[in-house]
Amino acid sequence: MAQKRCRIYFKLKVLFLFLFIFSAPALGIEEDVILLDENIKEESAIKGYIENSPYLLGDYKNFRTNLKEKGVDIQSSYIINSFVMKNNEKHSTKGTYQGLYNISADLDFEKMKLIKGGKFRILYQAGNKGMSSIDFLNTYSDMNSFNPTKSINQIGELYYEQSVMDDLINLKIGKQDANTDFQALDTGFEFLNLSFSFIDNTPMPLFPSQQAGARLRLKLPLEIYVQDGFYDGNLETGANSKSFFTGKNNYFNMAEIYKLTDFKGKQGKYLAGNWIKTGKYNSYKDKTERNNYGFYTGFDQKVLDRFEDKSGGLNIFGQFGYARNDINDVPYYYGIGAVFKGITEKRKEDSIGIGFSLHQFNRQLHKIEHKTAEKVIELFYKIKITEFLYIQPDIQYIIRPSGNEKNAFAIGLRTCITF
Repeated sequence: MAQKRCRIYFKLKVLFLFLFIFSAPALGIEEDVILLDENIKEESAIKGYIENSPYLLGDYKNFRTNLKEKGVDIQSSYIINSFVMKNNEKHSTKGTYQGLYNISADLDFEKMKLIKGGKFRILYQAGNKGMSSIDFLNTYSDMNSFNPTKSINQIGELYYEQSVMDDLINLKIGKQDANTDFQALDTGFEFLNLSFSFIDNTPMPLFPSQQAGARLRLKLPLEIYVQDGFYDGNLETGANSKSFFTGKNNYFNMAEIYKLTDFKGKQGKYLAGNWIKTGKYNSYKDKTERNNYGFYTGFDQKVLDRFEDKSGGLNIFGQFGYARNDINDVPYYYGIGAVFKGITEKRKEDSIGIGFSLHQFNRQLHKIEHKTAEKVIELFYKIKITEFLYIQPDIQYIIRPSGNEKNAFAIGLRTCITF
């Protein structure tokens, strides 16, 4: 009896479905409309994912988010740099391509309930050497801040960081990039030319020659910080543990004081510091061997807000660096620039920037090789396509590369994908 009822119920369901399909046009419900509605929902879901996901590979069931909340943050990205350079001295034009892959793991030992205030970081990097403007245009500063002097396959960073007393004291020890702590101006990092990323007559260890060392930072009242860094002096690309503090590469030490400001909601950073690099450097004056030293100052300030949430606006920055005049090719460096973020309401994350840098060559080089100053003008437009993808068209005009050659020109494009 029960089986008979099941058969009748099944036949009624089939009949109902049959009548529904064939009566849909009569009821004004077309099959195409139903399928279109489903496609719209699917496309909306895909569009929402593309616009909102910070990762190309997604965050399945919030796995990465939950992992980060538990103290494990894994990040991966690929940066592609393409340039076309025009050398007016050699009357030739060349293109170059360079890619850099990064994958890092940051462990927060406090969130992992192991060590309060303790953190550990490891960064692996692999990339090819593209043709640099130093090689082709004979510039002093490379137009590409991520271009190594040779192909790399290395552990770029490997350090432990410990903060105590609510970060009143912070110690970082291990292989590290000094530029993440010293001369670090966020607005300058937006530019592609290396001279804006740091004050580039400072021989400090940074990508691709991060070095072993220690950095100690103290937090004072009024958002004032004092820090000192002591590093291995080897600046060769891809340096490994065999070179760390062997005694033959000398040492690099730098000290810095900086203040963070928040005037009417407009954040700023003002810094000054000095450095010394031990070694045997020949003086231009008397050819005696001496240590190298210098000092620097810089600022990064937001001057204009945009949008109700103040997410956009105008930031300006400036840099000055001095390196010992009787040793260094470029004893004086000047840099200035501005970045405007939030072009329109629909392009709130896009930004446009313009920068100018000047490298003043040593007087002795001016007398012997007629070198005066190299000047760089850079203009870029950064387009945030999705949360995990941006492209950055860039134009650079180099006036008198190395201070004594004909003006040069470069057009570039940076693409960054976060996996």
